[in-house]
Amino acid sequence: MRLTALFTLVVLASCGPNAAPCTTCPPVDGVYAVTWGGDAGVLAVDGGTCSTPGSRVSTWTLGQSGTRVTTTIEDVNLGGTIYDTYDLVLSGSSSALSYRLRSVVIPEGTSMDAGIRLQGTFTTRTLPTSGEPCEVDESFTAQRTSR
Repeated sequence: MRLTALFTLVVLASCGPNAAPCTTCPPVDGVYAVTWGGDAGVLAVDGGTCSTPGSRVSTWTLGQSGTRVTTTIEDVNLGGTIYDTYDLVLSGSSSALSYRLRSVVIPEGTSMDAGIRLQGTFTTRTLPTSGEPCEVDESFTAQRTSR
C-alpha cells in the first residue's frame, strides 16, 4: 500500500504544477493496437538487475468516465486521469508488480474514424521476494482501432 501511494504521488507530480483534469479533451475510450519501440530500456533499481521484460501485450482497451480512464493489462487494473495538457497517466499494481502508462493523447483523422493515437512510455516495476527491485521502461505507440 505504501509503495502504491508513493508511486501515485510520483506520477501525479510528473504532470507539472499547472496540469488539471481535462474538460475539453477528446474521448480516449476504445480499443488500441499497441506497437512497441525497439529493445526494452532496462533500469536497474538499487543496483539490481532485471531478468524479466515488461508486459508487451498487443492491444489495450480503455474505458472512460469523465476525466477518469481505466484499463486492465494482464489482470492488473490501472486507473488514472487525462489532463488538459493531453497527458494521460494510468497506474496500478498487484502484489509485487506495478504498471505505469504515461502518454500524450494525439487526436488525428476525422470524427468518422477512430482518430486517436497515444505515444509514451509503459513502465513495469517488479519487486521479487528475493533479489533487487527492477523497472523496465518501454516506449510505445498505440493507435485506436475502434470505439
